[in-house]
Amino acid sequence: MLREFSPEYSIRVQKGSNIDENATALLLFHPTLWEMTEENNALKDSDIILVAIVEEFRHLLYEAVFPDAVILDDGEVLTPEILRKTKRKEIRFTEKEKRTLMELPYGLCNKKLSKRLGVTERSVRRMKEQLMKKTGLVSSHQLMVYALFSSEINNHSSSHNEDTV
Repeated sequence: MLREFSPEYSIRVQKGSNIDENATALLLFHPTLWEMTEENNALKDSDIILVAIVEEFRHLLYEAVFPDAVILDDGEVLTPEILRKTKRKEIRFTEKEKRTLMELPYGLCNKKLSKRLGVTERSVRRMKEQLMKKTGLVSSHQLMVYALFSSEINNHSSSHNEDTV
């Protein structure tokens, strides 16, 4: 069935680190965030495009967390044109936004988060709204998951930890 999709693309549906180097795309159906993270890391230095078909309510979150992957809503048709549209716009965060994102996985309420960041509660609410606007996410919970899985934030926090050691 996938061969009929397009003869110019070789699509592999099997997950795993032993990915055929001749494949153009790795197609995942309803992956968990953990599976997406694992496959994304495995494909980091290759030209293979990660394609995920997800439930509609997860689309924005997956798109924000995995900007280099092609994320499709369940039922959306995969076409060669979609595969060509990789490397989506990179989201650039200010240092304050990165710092706020790094604190979100702790699950603190706005009041405690404001004390931890040394700002007002109103500033925390505005920062969260700004972050949701930038990422396209619609809730604080999605933003928290985004912060957990975002490689930019995780790389920033690990380099920050190295500086303090």
